[in-house]
Amino acid sequence: MNILEVLNLDLGEIEREYRKIASVLRNIGMTEYEARLLVATVAKTHGSADELAELSMVPRTSAYKALQALEKKGLVFSTKGRPTIYHAVDIEEMRRKYLSELNETFNKLNSIKGLLSEKGTPELVYTIAGKARVMTKIGEMIDTAMKRIVISSPMMKEIRIEHGKRFSEAIKRGVEIIIISEPMVKLPEATRVYRKNDLLATDIIIDVSMAIIASPGLDLCGFSDNPFIAKHLETFILNSLPKNGPEV
Repeated sequence: MNILEVLNLDLGEIEREYRKIASVLRNIGMTEYEARLLVATVAKTHGSADELAELSMVPRTSAYKALQALEKKGLVFSTKGRPTIYHAVDIEEMRRKYLSELNETFNKLNSIKGLLSEKGTPELVYTIAGKARVMTKIGEMIDTAMKRIVISSPMMKEIRIEHGKRFSEAIKRGVEIIIISEPMVKLPEATRVYRKNDLLATDIIIDVSMAIIASPGLDLCGFSDNPFIAKHLETFILNSLPKNGPEV
C-alpha cells in the first residue's frame, strides 16, 4: 500500500501536495526524496526502508541513502534489527531545531545589516566554491593568525583532521584559539572550548581582520578580509557563547 491509498488521494492531488511540501523542505536543505520519506515516516511513525520507500513512492535504492541523510540531520532515528526500523522524531522537536537554526541565521544577518552601505565599499565578500578550496583557504587563514582565532563549526572533526598541526603551531605562536563545537567531537589544540548543539554553519574569524562563513558541508563559503565584517561576526559569535562557560 502506498501513500496514495493511505491518504485516499488521486495522483494529481498527491503530486501537488508533495510539490508544496518539497518546495518548503528544500529551502531547509532537503532533497525531494528526503522530503517524501520524512512525510511518510511521520505519517506511519515508523517503518523499514522498504516499507517507507513504497509508501513514499521513492525508489528503494535511493531510500536507504535518503533515510541515512535524514537520520544525520536529526529528523529520524533508527533501531537496529532485521530489518532496521526508522522512526520519526517528535514534530515539536523538529520545529524547535529548525526555528533555532533560522533564528541564528537571521540574527547573523541582522548583525551585519547595512554594513556594506555604511562603509561604501563595493565588494567585501568573495565566494569560494568546492570543499577542497574552502579547506585550503581555512588553512591559509590559520597560518596567518597572530593574535586570535575564533571558530564555530559543526565540521570540527574534518577541520581537525585537515589542520590539526596548524592549530598546534598557532598555539606555539601565542595565538588565542576559541572553538565552539558540537558535543562529543575530538578537537584540535585550543585555548578555550565551548560545546553547543545544532550548529548551523562554519564561522571563522582571524585576528578580527578576516572571516569566513561556510555552508554546513564546507562546499561553499563567503570570505572577507574587511575588518568591519570580521568584527561584527566575532562580536555576534562571542555574545552567543553558551552561558555555562568553557570546558575545564
